[in-house]
Amino acid sequence: MRIGRQTYAIDYGHLALITVIAAAVIWYLFDARSVSLSVNNLLLVQPIAIFALAMYLFILPQCFHKVDAREVAKSPAQKDPLHVTIPSERSDIMRMLALGISLGLMVFLLDVIGFDIAIFLFAAAAMAICGERRPFHLLVFSLGVTLVTIYGFRALISYPMHTTLL
Repeated sequence: MRIGRQTYAIDYGHLALITVIAAAVIWYLFDARSVSLSVNNLLLVQPIAIFALAMYLFILPQCFHKVDAREVAKSPAQKDPLHVTIPSERSDIMRMLALGISLGLMVFLLDVIGFDIAIFLFAAAAMAICGERRPFHLLVFSLGVTLVTIYGFRALISYPMHTTLL
């Protein structure tokens, strides 16, 4: 796209994705408001919808990039924004597989050993798989994720979660 003497590249895939998400958020907000305007109905929906729409407005300008004259001369294959590169290294594939297995184990172990221990173990395993090697950071971050998740779910959802320690 050209405006004046400046050329802009538009990331159409990113623009379409965030626009679809914003449209879904607007639809969901209007649907929730049409059911009831009570505080209990809109306690979570409306603030999160407003936050999501604000994020849309902050992300929207990032879909438009000024293009340097040298980049305009590149071949079309080099500047295709929709060209996807799939990780092909064996270590990346093994890491993705390990993360998937650890997520499956967490879901299986939620009722077996409790939500708190399963979430703690999953957070620690995910950090270790992604490369964190400092034991103190593994423990502190995993504990923080566990506490926020358990107490946040208890505050928001009336589902009786089976916990072992918390």
